[in-house]
Amino acid sequence: MTFARKSTGSFISYDSTARWKALFWALVAYLVVVAGVAGIVLFALRYQPLSAANFASGTVTESGPGMIRLEYANGGTFSFGFLLVNDGPLPLKIQRIQLTGQDELLIPVRLETAAKRDAGSLGVGDPDLEKFIPFTLDGGDRRWIVVRTRFANCGRFEADAFETYTQFQVTFGALGLTKHAWVPLPKDIRVDSPPDYACPARAA
Repeated sequence: MTFARKSTGSFISYDSTARWKALFWALVAYLVVVAGVAGIVLFALRYQPLSAANFASGTVTESGPGMIRLEYANGGTFSFGFLLVNDGPLPLKIQRIQLTGQDELLIPVRLETAAKRDAGSLGVGDPDLEKFIPFTLDGGDRRWIVVRTRFANCGRFEADAFETYTQFQVTFGALGLTKHAWVPLPKDIRVDSPPDYACPARAA
């Protein structure tokens, strides 16, 4: 009878230095990915490429290079327009535009747009003007916006008061986010509150 000797097993040496190097580079790769994602998110949150240009308006009391002034006309209307411009490379979904509220000297009546007109048209019934509905504004593109308003609420203001509108709010979609941006008007709009005799609401 013969006997075979069982060989002893071999041992694999443990290299702690290599392990720590691998962990280090894995951590570096993870931080690079996190920084990249954070940069994209930050860019998306700050992305606001909208501006306005080519202002036009109805009859005004006074007009300067940076402001128009309106005399309040009880029950009257006032229209103005501007180009909404996408200065960025990405398309935007324009969902809403708001300039004034219901408690101000000018209250909104409706918005209209014209895709094929650069500027100038304010006429009621103009075939190029359509009721505002959400639309896509491509990168580098522009859209003519007309704002129809009505004078109101003089009873809420003193005779020597006034309101100045300097910007409007746009709600738009970009990079998977819904964003709200304040865009400066090409010209400020100042509305003077009327004297008591021109505001029946104060005498009521």
